[in-house]
Amino acid sequence: MSVLSGLSKADFKTASDGLLELPEEKLRSIMRSEPITDVYHVEQTPFARGKFASVRKIRHLVSGEEYAAKFIRKRRRAADTTREIQHEVAVLALCNDCTRVVRLHEVYETRSEVAIVLELCAGGELQRLLDDDERLPEGAARRALRHVLEGLAHLHARRVAHLDLKPQNLLLSAGGEELLICDFGISRAIQPGAHVREILGTRDYVAPEILSYEPLTLAADIWSVGVLAYVLLSGYSPFAGDTKQETYLNIAQCQLSFPRDIFRGVSQRAIQFIRETLVVDPMGRLTVEECLAHPWLKDESDIPLAIVGVGFDAQDLASDEDSDDEVNGVEVNEVKVKGVNGHSGVNGHNGVNGRKDVNGCNGTNGTHEDDKESVDSRASSPSREERGEREEREEREEEERDKPLKHAHARDLSPPFPDAPSTPKVSRKSAPPPPSVLALCKKFQPDYEKPAPPPPARLTPLSPRDCALPPPRPPRPDRAVLC
Repeated sequence: MSVLSGLSKADFKTASDGLLELPEEKLRSIMRSEPITDVYHVEQTPFARGKFASVRKIRHLVSGEEYAAKFIRKRRRAADTTREIQHEVAVLALCNDCTRVVRLHEVYETRSEVAIVLELCAGGELQRLLDDDERLPEGAARRALRHVLEGLAHLHARRVAHLDLKPQNLLLSAGGEELLICDFGISRAIQPGAHVREILGTRDYVAPEILSYEPLTLAADIWSVGVLAYVLLSGYSPFAGDTKQETYLNIAQCQLSFPRDIFRGVSQRAIQFIRETLVVDPMGRLTVEECLAHPWLKDESDIPLAIVGVGFDAQDLASDEDSDDEVNGVEVNEVKVKGVNGHSGVNGHNGVNGRKDVNGCNGTNGTHEDDKESVDSRASSPSREERGEREEREEREEEERDKPLKHAHARDLSPPFPDAPSTPKVSRKSAPPPPSVLALCKKFQPDYEKPAPPPPARLTPLSPRDCALPPPRPPRPDRAVLC
C-alpha cells in the first residue's frame, strides 16, 4: 500500500508565505527514519546536481526496482530549510495522481538531509535533446508543450505555481513518448487574495512581474511556457543579454523578436502562440486552459509518437539567395502543392508548415505573401525606386541577422536568484582588488614629485668618477607629501 494513500485534500494547508504544510502525524507516516541504504542500493555518482541537492539512481534491494532519489541538505547558508523541503514533499503528494508530474514513492529523513524517492525517468532531461539537436521539430515541440500544459493544468487547478519551468526540469520517459514535470523546490501555493512576494525563478524564464517584486500569480508559469516554446522552436533564448542586467531589462520591456534565419520553417500559429503568452501584463496572458485550446496546440498534424530531436540539415538552413532561386524556379501551383504536402519543409512531413519560402517563414497554406510578390515580380519588373527600397530592406534584415544571438540550450549554471535551489552553483570571477595606498600615492603624485626619466644610454665606457653616486638630497619642507 502506498504511503500516500491516507492523505486527503483537507490535510494540505497553505501558509502565508505560500508553502504547503501537512499535519505532523501525516508527515511522520510519509517520512521514514531508517537509513535509505538499508532498503536501496545507492549509486555514489549523482547524475544530476544542484546548489543544495543531488539526484542519484537507487535500486531496491529486494524487488530490483530502480528509482531516482533526490538528496536535499536541510541547512542552506546556515539557515534551516526543513519547511521548504516538506513543502516540496507536500506538492508531490498533492499531485501524485497526475501522470504529467513525476511520481513520489517515499521519503527518508536523517539529521542532515532528506532523500525524496521518485519514479525514474530513463529518458533524462529535455535539455539533453536540445544539447544534441539545438531545437525540436515543430510537431515534437507541440507534443512537449501539450504535456507540460497538461501537468500545469493539474497544478493550477490546485492553486500551485511551479515558477521554474525550463528544459532541465522536464523529464522524458524511456522511449521519449511522455514528458513529466519535476523539481518543485521553489513552487508556491497561490491562494485568492493572498500576496506572496518573492524573487524566484531562473534568469531567462522568469516573468517580469517577479522582477518587479509584485505578488506571485499562476500566470508566471504561462510566461515561462512562452519562453520554453521560443527555446524549443529556435534553440535560442528570447531575452538573453550579455549581462544579467541586460537580460532583466529585455524581460521587463518584453524585447521580443523572431529573426527569420532561426525561425525558418516555423508556422505563424506557433509565433502567435508565443506572442500571446509573452505578455508583460499577467492579466493579458492566456490561461493554461486557453493555451491547451490554442489552434496551434490543437493541431494534430505532424505530431510524432515520441518527443525526439531531429537534426536540421544544411540544405534546410540554406541562404536566402538559394531560397529565392528555388521559389522563382517553380510554378505557383507547384508551390501550393508542396506546401500542403509538406515534403520540403524544415520540420519534415508537416502539412501546415509547408514549404520553405523566401523569408523562411511558412503560412498555413504553404505560401507566404513574399512568395506572391516574388512570383508576381516576373510579370512586371520592379521600378528603380522599388529595387532601391528592397535593397535597403534586405540590408537592414542582413544587419539584424548578423547580430549575436544567445543560445538558450547552452547550460547557464550561474545562480540567477539567491532563493532558487534548483539552479546549480558556479564559481564566478572575483572583482579586481582595490588599489593599494602606494598605488594611489603614485597615481596622484604631482608631476614635480615624480622621478626624472633615466638619462639616455651612453655608448662610451664610464669612468670611475661617473660611476660615483651623488649624495641624497634632503626633502624640502615646503612640499606636501601625500603618503
